[in-house]
Amino acid sequence: MNKVRANQIAIKALQTRKKFLGAGASEPICSFNLAEAMGLDVRFIKISSFEGMYLTEENLILVSAERPEGRKSFTCAHELGHHVLGHGTVIDEIIESGSDKDIEKEADFFAGTLLMPASAVQRAAKDIGIHFQAVTPEQIYILSKYLSVSYQALVNQSHFNLRLIDTVSYQRLRNVKVREIKNRLFDRCAGSEVFIVGNWWRGRAIDVVVGDHIVTDVSTYKEGAAISNPVDESGKRFFQAMEPGIAKISDDNGWSAFVRVSRKHFAGMCQFRYEEEVE
Repeated sequence: MNKVRANQIAIKALQTRKKFLGAGASEPICSFNLAEAMGLDVRFIKISSFEGMYLTEENLILVSAERPEGRKSFTCAHELGHHVLGHGTVIDEIIESGSDKDIEKEADFFAGTLLMPASAVQRAAKDIGIHFQAVTPEQIYILSKYLSVSYQALVNQSHFNLRLIDTVSYQRLRNVKVREIKNRLFDRCAGSEVFIVGNWWRGRAIDVVVGDHIVTDVSTYKEGAAISNPVDESGKRFFQAMEPGIAKISDDNGWSAFVRVSRKHFAGMCQFRYEEEVE
């Protein structure tokens, strides 16, 4: 993809998030919320060898229910790229490993800009206290949760498109196993995801699935039955996603964030993912 085409796609991605969500380039977004605002239906389906599909005539995006949440988010953004860029109906089997097809490269670049624009990545990194010259795998993981992408997608975006990390750092980060990062952040995660959350988390809900853990400081409290009562340990406060639904975490300084809990490997229409009954 040449530089002119890349600039055109980046502009389209930024214009799309602004037009339909009112989101500036420094704000995080949810690709599923964007699809809904654009009038597209998103359905999760249980096919293990499948990533995603955009059906232009049905105005429908299909996403594999079997993939991790960050991967689903990127897949939806990728399919939105096919829609916005006029690629027509496309079936995607493997997205994050890349493709030689021009339309797949374009959709990947669109998705990366849509979910991880430079301003959003740099603003969040500054708020969290991340310096890319010496960034750790744990910091990349924490930031990836906020941006609703996978660890590897953020590593790739930070190196190839944003030039925030050099080749040596890229090689170091890409070779780290995500399960090891999660175990270092919370040694009882048992394969679930871990969300490190602070008052810098703003502009979007905390999207988790049943079993995931949320780690905050001890000044927070929760509302709603979808997450557990907190457990305090080592100066941190731990919540666990217990059942589908909506909850809220707040502190005494006025900060708050909604927590949206979906069923693990939920299959059905996207708008029902936080409800107890599935289709």
